Amino acid sequence: MKKCLVLDLDNTLWGGVVGEDGMKNIALSLDPPGSGFIAFQQAILDHYHRGVILAINSRNNPDEAWEVIRKHPNMILKENHFAAARINWNDKAENLRELARELNIGLDAMVFLDDDPTNRELARALVPEVETPDMPHDPSQYASFLNSLNCFASHAITDEDTMRGNFYVTERLRKEEEKKHGNKEDFLHGLALELFVHEDDGSCMPRLAQLTEKTNQFNTNKMPFTETEIAKAMASPDSAVFHARLQDKFGDHGVIAFALVDKKKDQWHIRSLLMSCRVFGRGVEDAMLGVMLKRAHEAGARRMTIAFHETLKNEPAREFVETRFFDHSRPVPKTPEFPSWITVREL
Repeated sequence: MKKCLVLDLDNTLWGGVVGEDGMKNIALSLDPPGSGFIAFQQAILDHYHRGVILAINSRNNPDEAWEVIRKHPNMILKENHFAAARINWNDKAENLRELARELNIGLDAMVFLDDDPTNRELARALVPEVETPDMPHDPSQYASFLNSLNCFASHAITDEDTMRGNFYVTERLRKEEEKKHGNKEDFLHGLALELFVHEDDGSCMPRLAQLTEKTNQFNTNKMPFTETEIAKAMASPDSAVFHARLQDKFGDHGVIAFALVDKKKDQWHIRSLLMSCRVFGRGVEDAMLGVMLKRAHEAGARRMTIAFHETLKNEPAREFVETRFFDHSRPVPKTPEFPSWITVREL
């Protein structure tokens, strides 16, 4: 399944060329042909609400293009729907490469829609990994054409799937905020991070199972669990399941961390610890570990151990284990340390 829909602007999201016709004269109204573009934008918005990431790739004057997006009364898609944009006079194939790097997704996760057959041929020749289908000639068919593409998931599985498009938009805002700060710690303090850590809470089982299946980079022990297996671990007095949801001033990251712990009287053993790659480098892993160490101390445990199995992709997890554990083991302190920029709420 594809993740990202990359869109041209002139004669794709609206009729006409804004640089030549001006904002007042482009076709974007309740009458044809403008109505076809409005219906198309609504279909795109429906995809966004199912978790599809939206991006722009347009050869255009950026000021004029953004003016339409921000100010035209009939624009359904607004600036906050787009996770990234390349509005310039550069090669569209190179723009696609840059968008993939910025969004940290593969080119093969993209679908590129452009009314111009020359631009489509260029994309197919230079970035063949990107799906670049031919579009109908009639804008009134654009919406049904998009809905007929069999390359996006037809429905969201979890709340996080639904929120994916917004995740990428707010991440752009975070990167812009980071540029304003002199050092990373000031930036992290400014994010107003809140981590909500739950123990044995079954309210988001599909998401927890999904995390164990999909997470690769920060995953100490790649071991997919079914919902039934997770529920069994929650019900057992000899184990505990932790999960965490992260929020900051830009929005909700959703459920981003999972841990399954085997509990013995003197020792707790982390069988699995994993975290979504989109929150790397913000101290979430240390906050999550701090909560588990605190709970272990309260239960009378003196040591905490962790299972680690190296894979081709889990270098971040290896570095975490090596720096927080000695030979996969560490004492349980009376007072664990937490990153000063994260407010931890135990639930």
